Amino acid sequence: MKIILAIAKNTFRQTIRDKILYGIIIFALLFICSTAIISSLALEENVFIMRSLGLAGIYIFGLIVTIFLGSSLIYDEVNQRTTYMLLAKPVTRGNIIIGKFLGLLASTGLTTILMTAAYMLIIFFGGGGIDFPALAVVGLQLIEMAILITILILFSTITTPLASTIYTILIVYIGHSLGLIHSYAEKTNYFSKTILLVVYYVAPNLEKFNSRNLITHNLPISIGELALSGIYALAYIILVIYITTVAFNKKDL
Repeated sequence: MKIILAIAKNTFRQTIRDKILYGIIIFALLFICSTAIISSLALEENVFIMRSLGLAGIYIFGLIVTIFLGSSLIYDEVNQRTTYMLLAKPVTRGNIIIGKFLGLLASTGLTTILMTAAYMLIIFFGGGGIDFPALAVVGLQLIEMAILITILILFSTITTPLASTIYTILIVYIGHSLGLIHSYAEKTNYFSKTILLVVYYVAPNLEKFNSRNLITHNLPISIGELALSGIYALAYIILVIYITTVAFNKKDL
């Protein structure tokens, strides 16, 4: 466990030193703060607009940070031969994968906390009070980012950073469209239906972690659904990490 935490700590330090990351964070904070100005154009819906745009901004910029940090992680370390030095020590490839995952998750979590703090201040001073339900939304978004980090690390072990980015964006789109894919599968021919159903059951169901509409319309989030979403995410993360470890073990290093 000490080895995994050491790799995670090193990964966290490595990612937060990237100057481009600071640019993304600054732009994200400016966007979230600008929601107060945009909402001032509305008469009675200013808090609703701030919540809608603010939570959407946290998600979009969190997604950008996640893809930016994760798309080249393993690929760069293999090319720079950093992995060779790690493997020369009593470190398994599974340790590297899990450590990288935890380090990236910590980096993404830190940027999300900064954006959430800015959001909470904007809502508070905008007359919306302390938006506690938004914390559940952000928590679910972080769980979604955790799934995407594992997928990014998997792609990073087998392909280039550009391809990893494209594939992950495609996964995000599919993961939020599984309901439509399932509905369309029921109306098409056998061959297309089989392919679409495979996609439906294999791709991560990211809509399980999207509760922004509920919160912005002041609707409750079911505790049972939160628990099921957490269990689903944990199972998916473990599965992808296992597949990634197998793929990384087959790499000739």
